[in-house]
Parts: sequence; structure tokens; C-alpha cells
Amino acid sequence: MLSCAYIHQHRSGRTGKVDNALMWVTGHLQQNTGFFTQGLRKLANHYVFLVETAKRNELLEKEIDEAKQKLIQLQEVESTNRRWASLLEFKNSLSVKTVPGQVIAHDISSDFIGIRIDRGRKDGIAVGMGVVHPAGVVGTVYRVTDEFADVLTLADPASNIDAVIQRSRARGIISGESKSLHCKLKYMDRLEDVSQDDAVVSTSFGGVFPSGLLIGYVLRSPQLQMGFYKIFQSRLQ
Repeated sequence: MLSCAYIHQHRSGRTGKVDNALMWVTGHLQQNTGFFTQGLRKLANHYVFLVETAKRNELLEKEIDEAKQKLIQLQEVESTNRRWASLLEFKNSLSVKTVPGQVIAHDISSDFIGIRIDRGRKDGIAVGMGVVHPAGVVGTVYRVTDEFADVLTLADPASNIDAVIQRSRARGIISGESKSLHCKLKYMDRLEDVSQDDAVVSTSFGGVFPSGLLIGYVLRSPQLQMGFYKIFQSRLQ
């Protein structure tokens, strides 16, 4: 009878002291559990967000690195195109037949200052031929095989190239210096008109080079007196 009365009272919405106490305890427990669950859910969401952000950042950094690499490659292609365009323009400006070549090695030792190019006898290259660049004279072919050629540059002491002072047309011979990458302008009469910063250019003597190609500039005048001649020091272009 008491049980039925309690159930009837509970279902009708009326509560006693026991119900109030139970509701107070369970309500606070459920409220705290809800807060704790929401906190865990927020923490989990925040962790997932951080992980996803890290993944996106990693992908973005990878894309940036790839873009930088592509930019470098494009810049290299552009630089190569500019060099080829410059060489083509230079070739068209010359009155002699030329063969394009690429430097594949450098040799700077005590007895030889030269370069190696990827052209040889099969390309029509022969010993004694002149080698030029849009910036000026390089040197002469010293040794040749079917596929490659070694070039003796102006800076080598064994190099001897006919040259003139562009301003005064004073004539001399350019050769390298053993202790530096400078050149000497030698076998010039001491009365010749030569001044510091005068441009030194090639001549067509011997048919090795076209005339008027830049070789370098006079650094000091005079450097040394030798008999009836003066030796000047010239920096390479």
C-alpha cells in the first residue's frame, strides 16, 4: 500500500525529502559530468584542429619549396636564353665564320692557364684558331682532338697576340703574366702614346682574330723600361 502511494505521488509530480535529496545529488553529478564531457570534446576538437593545421602547413611548405625550385629552374632557363641570344647577336656582328662552343673545364696551373671546350676536329677546329666571347678575346686553340679542344688563354705567359691601343693605334703584343691573371702589353716604342685606362683591342694580323675586339684596359703606364720598348700591364676584360 505504501509503495503504491509513493509511486502514485511520484508520478503525479509531487516529491518528498528523499526525492529532493536524490535529485540534488544526481543533478550536480550530471551537471559536472556534462561540463567534463564538453571539456573533453573541446580538447579533442582543438587537438584535431591543431593536427589538421600542422598537416596543412606541411603541405603549404612543400608547395612553397616546389614553387621555389621551379622558379630557380625558370630563372636558369631565362639566363641560358639570354646567353644564347647574346652569342647569336655577337656571331651575327662578326665578319668571319664562327663555331659556337661551351666551356667544360678550366685548367689554372703553374705551366698552363687555359680552358677546354666541347668542340674538336670534327667540328672544323684546328690549332691556332682564335677563341672569342661577346666580352672580347679569350685566347687561341692550343691542342685539339676529334671532340675537344684546349684553349690557351690571354693570361698564359706563352700566349702572344697582336694588339693595338684603340685611342692612339699604338701597336704591341699581349701576353700573360706568370704571377697573376693580368697581361703585359709589350714590344712598344717608348715614344708611343699610351695612358692608363686605354682600351686594348685585337687586330686582324695573321687572320687569327677580327679587328677591334676588346682585350682589356691599361692598368699602369709604364710598368717597366726595356731598351727601346715599354711593357704595360693590362687587366683582362
